[in-house]
Amino acid sequence: DYHYINSEEELQVRLDFDIPAAEKAFLVKRKEVSSRALQRVLKLNAPPHPSRVVPTVAVVCSGGSTRAMTCMYGSLRGLQRLDLLDTVSYITAVSGSTWTTASLYRDPCWSRTEMDKAMASVQNELLKSAARLFFPQQLRYYHSELEQRESEGHDVSLIDLWGLAIEQLIYGTLTDQQRAVSEGQNPLPIYTAVNIKNTDDIMVAEWCEFTPFEVGFPKYGIFVPAENFGSEYFLGHLIKKLPETRISFLLGLFGLTSFMAFSGWTKVVHPLPQFLRCAAEPDHASTLDTRRVSPDVTVLSSFLTGRPVISKVFNFLRGFFLHNNYSQHATFTTWNDKHPDSFPNKLTPVDSTLCLVDSGFAINSSFPPILRAHRRADIILSFNYSWLFNEPFCVWQVLRQTQQYCSDHSVPFPRINFDGVASEPQREVYVFEDQENLHAPIVIHFPLVNVSFRQYKAPGLRRRGEKELKEGDVDVSTRASPYVTKHLTYTPEDFRRLANLTTYNILNNKTAIIQALQRALHRGEE
Repeated sequence: DYHYINSEEELQVRLDFDIPAAEKAFLVKRKEVSSRALQRVLKLNAPPHPSRVVPTVAVVCSGGSTRAMTCMYGSLRGLQRLDLLDTVSYITAVSGSTWTTASLYRDPCWSRTEMDKAMASVQNELLKSAARLFFPQQLRYYHSELEQRESEGHDVSLIDLWGLAIEQLIYGTLTDQQRAVSEGQNPLPIYTAVNIKNTDDIMVAEWCEFTPFEVGFPKYGIFVPAENFGSEYFLGHLIKKLPETRISFLLGLFGLTSFMAFSGWTKVVHPLPQFLRCAAEPDHASTLDTRRVSPDVTVLSSFLTGRPVISKVFNFLRGFFLHNNYSQHATFTTWNDKHPDSFPNKLTPVDSTLCLVDSGFAINSSFPPILRAHRRADIILSFNYSWLFNEPFCVWQVLRQTQQYCSDHSVPFPRINFDGVASEPQREVYVFEDQENLHAPIVIHFPLVNVSFRQYKAPGLRRRGEKELKEGDVDVSTRASPYVTKHLTYTPEDFRRLANLTTYNILNNKTAIIQALQRALHRGEE
């Protein structure tokens, strides 16, 4: 599908719409693990055949700063306690939930280790005051690190600063995480960002995937090795190799919405259109209507003032020309004559740099990667850790946006009657399945709610006494909550209660997950 200058030198990009060979090799190993797990969980006489009938299960987590990070630990702990974690092949995360993923994958055997151990370490970090991020010694460290990064040839932005601020929890590089999937021992992590394209009156978010193996755009079918992301390319050839970007700088990019909610920097220079706003975090939606901001109060070194809140890196797609029938591909939207996809000379391969931001600006939960045709999940465990105060329409915003994305790109997805579910009393879990389209995944959606946890400390075990009832009084819906996005640190009690809530919501709905696994397995046998 691409025309490029002939050269004897081998291209240093992968031109393909399929997943890479390394990921296929991972799936072979992971399916063996999942097959044995399904045999245990479903009490089968023999493990299902890994290559034919084992369903692909994906965990998809939303953003939400420290709240999302804490909740994700709790949800994964719930899956682990039910012996369901080994059935999962993929974990995708956005914004604050990427902090959990990146931290876990420092340990090559994290899913085999009791989750409480990893959670205890994070809880200790959250005790510290967020003000420490801007102590003079920290500012000097940021200054030194950003100067070093700039000297290496990388463009430096406030996103990099945010990455350094959360580096105390996370370290290493993306390729380091290959050790954690080398034997299929853990699910494959997928991180995402979106590249912003715009014309005079429309802006489009193009999804960019980051795995331990590679970084690339499924839309264009162009991928580079993870260690080369940020290096300079032209026509698929590596022109200038830069040092591999540390995971902390990537997390700054992935978690931009958390940074903007925390910082409270509100001076708007370049507003984003309305369709990007609803992906913003609820308690500070107004601060996210920005593309470039400056601090109202100077708390950082002067060299940071005016830095863009957008990550610009060398464009590894640069120089390619798409085939003249590119518009027939479902990943392009050409029916709208104002859409950038309708203009070949406005598409990303002609740009010198990528303009990457937190994918939460498009959809605040990373569904698109596991909806790809070559990776399509059979079951999606959707963990939604965001909330919007007094906005009934936006309670289902993540699924609404995903459904629209799937409609625009001809991707199978369950048809959801949002008016119907919005009129019902709150539930801990919702299962959406399209009986008329078996190619659509079964979506098991866990919103962040406190329903029966108030009365039960474990499934079927009622709370007794004032102390136990207080433990169940977890506020995840009001502005007075300790878990609003601007709060980066929690007390041990608040951390424990929130993590216990999301663990409980998984444990209390084991039946819904088991039944979905049984139906997906039955589909594969047909």
